[in-house]
Amino acid sequence: MTRRIAFFSGDITRSGGTENVSIMIANALVDSSRHAGRGDGRAEESFAICFISLFEERAEPFFAIDERIARHTVYPTVTHGIQHYFDTVRRLRKLVERHDIDVLVDIDGILDMYSLPLRRGTGVKVISWEHFNFNQNPGVPYRKLTRRWAARRADAIVTLTEADKRLYGSNLRLRCPIVAIPNPMQTITPEPQYDADSRMILSSGRLTYQKGFDMLVDVAAKVLPQHPGWRWVVPGEGEDRAMLERKTEQAGLAGRLVFPGRVDNMGDYYRKAAMFVMTSRFEGLPMVLLEAKAHRLPIVSFDCETGPAEIVADGVNGVLTAVGDIDATAAAINRLIDDAERRKTYAAHALDDADRFGKPAIIEQWRTLLNNVSK
Repeated sequence: MTRRIAFFSGDITRSGGTENVSIMIANALVDSSRHAGRGDGRAEESFAICFISLFEERAEPFFAIDERIARHTVYPTVTHGIQHYFDTVRRLRKLVERHDIDVLVDIDGILDMYSLPLRRGTGVKVISWEHFNFNQNPGVPYRKLTRRWAARRADAIVTLTEADKRLYGSNLRLRCPIVAIPNPMQTITPEPQYDADSRMILSSGRLTYQKGFDMLVDVAAKVLPQHPGWRWVVPGEGEDRAMLERKTEQAGLAGRLVFPGRVDNMGDYYRKAAMFVMTSRFEGLPMVLLEAKAHRLPIVSFDCETGPAEIVADGVNGVLTAVGDIDATAAAINRLIDDAERRKTYAAHALDDADRFGKPAIIEQWRTLLNNVSK
């Protein structure tokens, strides 16, 4: 039996962590068709996958999508605003009906506002996939309302962490199943070898308020002047880039703290880095930390409400500091810079407890959920 699954995105061509993990899951699902019965007579399980975006700003996605996965858009051009709500629901309904979608997976909970009305009339099942955490409502004040709506009307809710699952359970009256499925950690080939001689600090992500790169500049101002041979590179693009470059120049760090924009070879940066630093104000389960872990990098990260503590073992393979604590974060980085043996020890333990982030186990959780929801 083939189940038709659509991952619903704001714009799947973006370079963010949400798009990255959604494409990773979709690619793996389309590649995972198999005979579940193993000779017991049950029908073949398979998934026909597509992406539906509200719109696409770029002709090609930043992350590679399997050629067997179709892409559709609700609007042919960039279209924002709640004033288009009813038109968006109508257009989305037509796409769901035209492509006979069985399950619509909203890869941002705010998209539930368009998907949930479709359950009536189309029979489509809706999964709300939370990529932030229950207590955060970035950019959209009515995100709280969509979470309550999903708790009553969705067919399932997926959180990235057990901590966030507990937040949902203790704050909402759930009428649907809720399951915690973490983001998968990729297997890196060839196997990474930690470069103890590196003098590069790495961070990455969208240059937005959430990611806290303004605070990263403050940390860098307490690190780089003390270590003349080191530089800090922050690949990524976003609305805060001009502000961050001005702040970097004002701090006297131009040429040493660098924002190169979007890059196509992040793997090369990870392989050449001495450590990875994250200063996010909030996260769900940050893909950048999983990528750094997979590349066996020591990590220094703000311990925001959900995510970092499930990836980093403080004092074993990295350091967790309080959100916004510039001095403690700078001190942790300075200690690692000055202690190559500590960096090598953290790198050697980077993959401790990594099995639970293994892609095969996580894809099987998604297969089980999709099969159960679409029955």
